[in-house]
Amino acid sequence: MIKKAKVHLWTLPRWFALPLFGAPAILGGLLAGGMTLNSWLGVIGTILIMAGGHSFNSFLDYAWTGLDKGESRERSAEKDYAGGQSVIAVGIVSAREVAVNAITWYLLALIPLIYLVFNVGWQILLIGGLGMLTTFAYAKSKFNWTHEMVLGISSGPLAVLGGMFATTSSPPWVTGLIVSVPSLILISFIGLAIDEWPDAEANLKKGVKSISYKVWEYGISLEWYVSSWLLFMYMYQTFLIAIDILKPLSAISFFTWPFLISFLVLSRKNFRKWAGIIVFTGVTYPILLVLGQFLGR
Repeated sequence: MIKKAKVHLWTLPRWFALPLFGAPAILGGLLAGGMTLNSWLGVIGTILIMAGGHSFNSFLDYAWTGLDKGESRERSAEKDYAGGQSVIAVGIVSAREVAVNAITWYLLALIPLIYLVFNVGWQILLIGGLGMLTTFAYAKSKFNWTHEMVLGISSGPLAVLGGMFATTSSPPWVTGLIVSVPSLILISFIGLAIDEWPDAEANLKKGVKSISYKVWEYGISLEWYVSSWLLFMYMYQTFLIAIDILKPLSAISFFTWPFLISFLVLSRKNFRKWAGIIVFTGVTYPILLVLGQFLGR
């Protein structure tokens, strides 16, 4: 019973990713005029949608795409920072229980979203609805070359716009789209390459198609691929500072750069050990960026 409760409350929502979705939502609120009670409700809604989306991903990869079915060597690998890939296959919870878990998170997310509809505007419900639907597009995107973009849109543009439209019904949404690019890059082109590396051998046999999987299949250096995207992400943030969208103090997020590069090098020897450390170092990037944006006002 305790193990099942842990799966429902901790494993399926994958809370390690909370900064990857919550921080962009906060950034959206800051850029829309500053964090208010409504802004924080938008952040809460974003986080609850994230939890439901992650839970649905476990259900869909088992019941729909089949990526998490089969013996351990035939399904997506379990990671130290995320174990939702095998909870159904090993019998801890049923597929139906996972589906109910996912729907529950979505229903909880509707509470702040509906409040915001009446107190700010209807646009927030549209953004929230798109966020909820993203998980279904994501499940199939692994097979049609849109894998990175679908995930990136959920934690980049949708998260930032969610924070903006929770704050005001007429935010600078174009600015929101421009500023969401680093968040998109971090979770999709950087994060996915690391997350899918141990899954590639098993999932390629089931027909997946995405750049993240091809990095493994074609023997591309993971360190080169990830560090190249890191360089572009930091360069783009410098551009955002130069055009006065982000505050100069947001550059404190650059402190993660040398650590990420060092850990990438060390991961060549023991990938499983260092992959989790890389992920947790990576999630500090949006936290520091938002902290710098807030303090640099």
